Amino acid sequence: MIRPKTAVPARGPSVPAIGTMPRPVITRLQTVCLFAAGIRAGTDPAKGTTEMGFSFNAKDKTVERAVRRIARERLDASLAHLADATMPRDVLVHELRKNIKKTRALLRLVRPHFKGYDRENAALRDAARLVSDLRDADVLAATFDDVASRIYMPPDALAALRDRIVRPHTKVADAAAHLAAHGEAIATIARRAKNWKVSGAGFDAIEDGLERSWTAARKAMRMTESDPTGEALHLWRKRVKDHWYHARLLARIWPEMMTHHIAAADTLGETLGEARDLAFLIEALKGEVDATDLRTRAEEEETRLLADARTLGSRFFSEKESGLSQRWRGWWDVWRGD
Repeated sequence: MIRPKTAVPARGPSVPAIGTMPRPVITRLQTVCLFAAGIRAGTDPAKGTTEMGFSFNAKDKTVERAVRRIARERLDASLAHLADATMPRDVLVHELRKNIKKTRALLRLVRPHFKGYDRENAALRDAARLVSDLRDADVLAATFDDVASRIYMPPDALAALRDRIVRPHTKVADAAAHLAAHGEAIATIARRAKNWKVSGAGFDAIEDGLERSWTAARKAMRMTESDPTGEALHLWRKRVKDHWYHARLLARIWPEMMTHHIAAADTLGETLGEARDLAFLIEALKGEVDATDLRTRAEEEETRLLADARTLGSRFFSEKESGLSQRWRGWWDVWRGD
């Protein structure tokens, strides 16, 4: 998301920021689904779980056990967040979406060796959709405010434009019901995760998935050269994020080397994310005759970010998938003592 660099103009009084809206009191439905996952409402996730970090650990005897542990940690953390009625809604939705992304990336890493992939990935995708609309207005409003802070527009006209652009995305029929349904969905997935079966031993269980995600990211990067649309950018960013999560999962194989790789992937993903947010805004501004300056500034910033992303991406993804996996396999073997 674009971060404001200067003072943000006053917001229209009729369009409150989603993050300032009160969280609904936890419902009986939410409480039931949280108890189903073994988490008592109000539990502090930092104290109520044994967090080992989002990475493979030397204590994990097999990749299968690591996958089960990491997935359940992420999903249980989301359930605990849902039980915390004091968490602002924008923060809550961000955490819920992040844990879904981490879990899906984890499963993509072992996809060729996990027969339940299609079912679980679809279930996680559907759970994410339940809360995605709650985020859109926050992103659009923040991006609008950031770009608007760099141009001059009469305050009344700016407030009216912001209202027209942002308001349609704030209409979620029943946010509490969406959150409760999300909780039920991930609680069900967490229960199944106890019995997930991953074939293959050691690095063999993750090599194919690692190479597959790397290849997909390189392909998505090339697609943006001929189709620099918001959707193409979004796809490239998703594939970059997949690899970023995979690198984080494998961070312990050689921390000194992996740290820089992870940081570069993060920078690329964030740059693409900002470009995608701008593309979202530019699309929303279509047909607004009094938004010429705002749209022009957004397009200029998007162009700059895309140039930065392509420069970094061409370097980052210059290596073929086989070279990457061979190096990381060697580091894995030393780390595991194989």
